[in-house]
Amino acid sequence: MLNIESYVDRTPKFPEKNWWPTPKSPYQKYMRGIKRRRPYTPDIDEYHEHTPRLCVVETTESLPQKFNRLLAEWQEESIVMSSITEMVMLPSYQAIIGMGPAGVRLILNELKHDPDYFFWALEAITGDNPVLPEDEGNLERMTNAWIKWGQENGII
Repeated sequence: MLNIESYVDRTPKFPEKNWWPTPKSPYQKYMRGIKRRRPYTPDIDEYHEHTPRLCVVETTESLPQKFNRLLAEWQEESIVMSSITEMVMLPSYQAIIGMGPAGVRLILNELKHDPDYFFWALEAITGDNPVLPEDEGNLERMTNAWIKWGQENGII
């Protein structure tokens, strides 16, 4: 049973009129004088009008053209990088990996003409690594191992 006499009035009893603490810093003094406004909530039509939408753009770019464009982008972005890990994490390099098995022939042909660090992409796409452990880090030997692998598998 509820006993009303057990409830105590818990409102603060202060002798002075203004019982709020006085502001200490100039910022607190400034904020005390500002009226609080309700935050801005845009209308739903305005939201749809200004929200970017995902657009699928159909390109007429062939696979070799796409590869050459991505290659140029990657080489331009990675020219100042010294870390291979950073280089292979660039979006253009990841897009080359995203080309899948169709891009393997293009990558191997590029390795023949201009050796570069495409070994990560080749291993990611093919699931194979023909480079011997003692040859890792040697660009020329790694390139030769992948070109030999491509010839043995009838890719190039």
